[in-house]
Formats: sequence, C-alpha cells, structure tokens
Amino acid sequence: MAEPNRPASPLFAPRESIAQVEEGAVLAPKFDVDGLMPAVTTDHASGELMMVGYMNAAALEATIRTGEAHYWSRSRKALWHKGATSGFVQHVVELRVDDDQDCVWLRVRVDGGASCHVGYRSCFYRAVPTGPAVAATPVPLAFTDTEKVFDPELVYGDAPNPTRL
Repeated sequence: MAEPNRPASPLFAPRESIAQVEEGAVLAPKFDVDGLMPAVTTDHASGELMMVGYMNAAALEATIRTGEAHYWSRSRKALWHKGATSGFVQHVVELRVDDDQDCVWLRVRVDGGASCHVGYRSCFYRAVPTGPAVAATPVPLAFTDTEKVFDPELVYGDAPNPTRL
C-alpha cells in the first residue's frame, strides 16, 4: 500500500485538498485501510447491474491501461482479470469515479454476456422482499433470473469456487 498522500501508481495524483479531489481534473483515488475501493459494474447498453467488486491500486491501474476490468479478489487474495478463466471478459466502455474518488463505476460490454460465476448473466439474480408485509424469517428470496447463461462446471472445471462461508 502506498504511503499517505503518495500515489500508488503514476496514473494517480496525490490527494492534496478537498477542492482538488471533488472538483479537480485529475484522478486521485482513495483506497480504504485494506487498500481497496468498491467497483460497481453495469452493462453499458441496458444499465443492468452486473456485479460489485473491489479494486486495489493495481487493479484500477490495469483496468485503465488495458480497457478491460480487473479487480482484487478478496477470497483469492489476488489480482483478478475478469474473464481470464471463463472468457467472459468485461470490456470497459466507460469508467467513472465518484465525487470523493473512493468508488468507481464501470460500464462494460461483456464477452459471452454473463458476469456471474454461478452461471447467471448478472450476480444480482435474486430479489429480496421489503416492506411491512415481510413476515417470514429468514427472509425468502425470489429468483429474477431462472435460466443460467452458462454451466459453471463446464467453464471453470475443478477451479476452486471463490464463494466463502
């Protein structure tokens, strides 16, 4: 992790003032104490939420340099080029940073049309009911996608599942 106020990459400016961070014209990202920032990823055409991941400085730099999404895998503790194993590469159409530069939004075009390691198009394939009528515990989930785009066993074989209990 970079020293405070010292950019972790030559692509990043040091964070010098609130005005510079919020209104300036240079990228000066802020990573949390673990060296990460959230990365929200949506389909560039439909706006559908595909996934939420995390980036460290190396992942953000690799994403900027290649135009393909890279993340930090917290379960694998490794840099993760999305699609390197599955072929479902996320090509960045647009990359945005939020007002205080501690979160990024990627609008992507996905080879193969899927982003979820479980086989669905989006990682957000279940709905959670809300409101006063919710009485069941635990709260039941409703599947919004009923068909998988691909078979994870065929795509990933015996690669370890990144989901951790």
